[in-house]
Amino acid sequence: MKINVLSFLLLITGCKDYKEEKIEKITLDEKLAKELVSLSVKCVDQKYPYKIGYRFVNENSLKPHYEVSPSFYGCWDWHSAVHGHWAMVKILKDFPKISNRDIILSKLDKNLNEDNLNKEFDFFKQDFNQGFERTYGWAWLMKLYSELLSWEYEKAQVWAINMKPLVDLLSERTILFLDKLSEPLRPGTHANTAFSFSLMIEYAKIANDNALYNKIMDFSVENFLGDKNCPVSYEPSGTDFLSPCLAEAGLMSLLLDKREFNKWIYKFLPSFDESDFGKIINVPNVLDYTDPGIGHLIGLMFHRAWTLNDISVKLNNNEHKKLFQKIARKHSEEGYKIMFKSGYGGEHWLATFAIYNFSR
Repeated sequence: MKINVLSFLLLITGCKDYKEEKIEKITLDEKLAKELVSLSVKCVDQKYPYKIGYRFVNENSLKPHYEVSPSFYGCWDWHSAVHGHWAMVKILKDFPKISNRDIILSKLDKNLNEDNLNKEFDFFKQDFNQGFERTYGWAWLMKLYSELLSWEYEKAQVWAINMKPLVDLLSERTILFLDKLSEPLRPGTHANTAFSFSLMIEYAKIANDNALYNKIMDFSVENFLGDKNCPVSYEPSGTDFLSPCLAEAGLMSLLLDKREFNKWIYKFLPSFDESDFGKIINVPNVLDYTDPGIGHLIGLMFHRAWTLNDISVKLNNNEHKKLFQKIARKHSEEGYKIMFKSGYGGEHWLATFAIYNFSR
């Protein structure tokens, strides 16, 4: 009996009845929102454990991280504290009457005040911090800022004003960095260029940061448009929380129109055969939920899920669209099922990825 490739893939992913079955996914209701955001609420002002407990103020001085970085000092590391604040803002925007609203607002008001954010700005202005959190943390800061800009809440605009000097600084630094970056960075972790670009594009559209948008567009066209045969069979590395191939495809889905994207994607991902695409189809195997590195694979499930859904919106082929959505749903369900088993090493950041995934 002959079976075509697409039918085979749908069969092994439990999707053989895709034509009749309504595609459903976990969506963010108030109950789930409270469950997830509680992890960010807990960690944004939790000083320890912390990745690096002390930071240089200058060549002769060390201070605790929570003095040098009084806005984003919790959640294990700086970037996780930043996107933990994004998670709280996002949930309040979507669920303004959520029961823990007051405690979330109080933490935002405390951490995003003018004095604290001025200290964050001063820290980044130091010469030896030129590359600190480049570009992953920078991208999440921009995403947080744009979330505040688009929130119809009076204090949100005050917090955005407080953040603006640092956001502007990091936007300028990103442009300067891309002038010097001869090749994009393609790992499945923080340094991945395409992932940061996707967040920055979302920010730039809301904040009207045309200089950054155009720079990212130019760099992406020059460095990604000619890519072919992305080696998805190599994914994932053992501590990935991003899919390098899907991160690039997700970025290009934002930058290219539908016709251009469909022309590009089938060169970039030319085959959905199990031998080529199986590592994306199948959920990664997490052997130790609580190991902070190995537990990254839980976040990879969420990243794959939202990126596959984003890509599917741009696809002309309806069968491939449904296939991507099925794979995304499988990853979403598995990631949510195990994320609360990860301990603080995962909980300090996984809420952000889950919220970002389920709210799209």
